[in-house]
Amino acid sequence: MRVTGAGRLADFRERLRWLMVRDFEAEGYTEHHAEDRLEYRFEPKRGIPFPVFTEVSGNFPELRVEAEWDHDGVRGRAVIENGRLVEEHHDSSGGPGIEIAVDDEGRLGLAMVVEKRDACCIGYAATAERHTFFRFVGGALDLIDPEEPDVELEDMALAFVEEWIWYDEEEAPVERARYASYGFPVRGANLRSEKLALLRGSGQCHSSLDEAGRAAREALVREWLSK
Repeated sequence: MRVTGAGRLADFRERLRWLMVRDFEAEGYTEHHAEDRLEYRFEPKRGIPFPVFTEVSGNFPELRVEAEWDHDGVRGRAVIENGRLVEEHHDSSGGPGIEIAVDDEGRLGLAMVVEKRDACCIGYAATAERHTFFRFVGGALDLIDPEEPDVELEDMALAFVEEWIWYDEEEAPVERARYASYGFPVRGANLRSEKLALLRGSGQCHSSLDEAGRAAREALVREWLSK
């Protein structure tokens, strides 16, 4: 994470530090600052702390916050200004595609992951109220009972959920506090707050699906989401 601009860098640094030490789920980081910039380096297991940077950015509109990451074969870059996401880029070298959509009240409308397997696509999808596994072969969608996934599907879903979703059955005090600060109710399944902070500034939707993934999504919307 890099913070630049002709503004109050020292004040930004102190405000960020104040918030980070009060977030008991915050992971370790190192600081590498220069006279004209602030730089923070993370090796997070739960994701970059975008909510904190976004909150602080809103108090320093003259400063630019840039994030770059490389995780599980996906490289990305995001720019935050005045508390809002203004740029976001992803470069996925193979691997699964995803689509995430939330509404204005933070409700998870759709979170899906899909990956090619030879002649078919396999995937997992969730909303705030329900979830399903699926296979998509030759234009036909096969929905799989959430209680009966095979190991391949279950592993894919677990990795996806760990990065993107948290559930009401979890204690998750930090997630609950952040949702409360946004004025959003907690539902059965919820987007992780660091992801929500980014989507709130980018039209509440993110997708890295390729053509095959988009075809699977269309079938999923038609045969599952709309019913």
